[in-house]
Amino acid sequence: MTGSTTDAAGAPPQAAPRTAPVLPSRRAPVPGATPYGCSPCRALAPTDKVRMMLDLVILTKPRIVLMLVLSGVLAGYAGAGGQPDPARLAGFALAGGMAAAGAAAFNHFVDRDVDRRMDRTAARPLPAGRLEPLRALEVGAVLSLAGVSAAAVLLGGAVALVLLAGIAVYAGLYSLWLKRRTAWNIVLGGTAGSLMVLAGWLSQTGTPGPGAWLLFAWLFLWTPSHFWPLAIVVRDEYARAGIPMLPVTAGPRRAAWLTLANTLALVVLSLIPALWGWYRGRHTLAVAAAGAVMVALNLAVALAGPGRRERLAWRLYKLSGPYLGWILAVFALALAGRG
Repeated sequence: MTGSTTDAAGAPPQAAPRTAPVLPSRRAPVPGATPYGCSPCRALAPTDKVRMMLDLVILTKPRIVLMLVLSGVLAGYAGAGGQPDPARLAGFALAGGMAAAGAAAFNHFVDRDVDRRMDRTAARPLPAGRLEPLRALEVGAVLSLAGVSAAAVLLGGAVALVLLAGIAVYAGLYSLWLKRRTAWNIVLGGTAGSLMVLAGWLSQTGTPGPGAWLLFAWLFLWTPSHFWPLAIVVRDEYARAGIPMLPVTAGPRRAAWLTLANTLALVVLSLIPALWGWYRGRHTLAVAAAGAVMVALNLAVALAGPGRRERLAWRLYKLSGPYLGWILAVFALALAGRG
C-alpha cells in the first residue's frame, strides 16, 4: 500500500513540466541544522510542537489507514451476518489501525530518499528535514507492536498473525524489496490490503470462509486498478526517482490497457456473490452499474492520447476509492440481509 496526495482543489497534477508545489509547511533541510530549527538544549516553540505533532500524524498515512480499517470493519460486519460483536469490532478497528499506521511509518523511513526526488512527496516530514529518520522508526515500531499486541489480547492469535503478516508485506516485502526492483511491485505488495479485510473477517468469525477469501481477492485486484492510474499521471516523477512502476517500464499506453484488463477481472469477481445466490437483484444491479462506470473510464484512459490520458487517469484514480467502498458496502449489506 503506498500513499498519495491531491492538491486543495482536487485537480490532477500537470503532466509536464512539473515543479514542486510551494506549501506553507514546507521547509528545506539546512546543513548542520536540527529539525524545526531548534537545538537539543532548547525546548520547541509552541508552533513547532504543533507542526511536529502534525508531521507525526502524516507519518501514519491517516487517509490510507482509515480506508483500510473501514474495509476491515465492513468485512467483519459481513462475516458476522450483520450482527457483529461491537466490542470485537472496536478492538479490530483499534488494533488494525495501529498496525497499519506502524507499517506506514516504516514505509516513510524506507522511502525517504525516493520521496526527496519526487515533487509529489518531497514535502513529507523526512525528505523535507522536519523529522529525524529515527523518529519514523520509533513510531513504526511502537505502533506495530501495539497493534499486534492489542489484536492478540483482544481478538486472538489468528488476527494478530494476519496483522503481523500485513506489516511484514508492506514495510518489508514491498517497501524494502519489490518497489525498487519490479514493475509488478504494487500487485504483490497489494497483499497487505487484502490481509486487512481477512483480519476484519476473522475478528468476528474466528475462521475464514469463502466470503473472506473473495474479499481478499477483491482487495488484491483493486490495488493495481487504484495505483496504476496515479502512476500514469506522475510517470516522470517515478522515472526520475528510479522506481520501475508499470507506466515507466511498459509505457503509459500499455499500462492503461493492463489496468483495464485488471479492472475487468475485478468487476467480474465483484459479481461472484450473485452467482452464489448471496445477492438479490438490487445488489447485483448496484455492483454491476458501478463496475460498468469503472470499465468505461478505464477504456477511455486506454484510448486517450497524451495529455488527455493523464487527465482521465487522475479521474480514474479518484473514482477507484469510492468504488471499492461501494462494492464492500453492498456485500456487507447483502450478507446482513441473509443472516
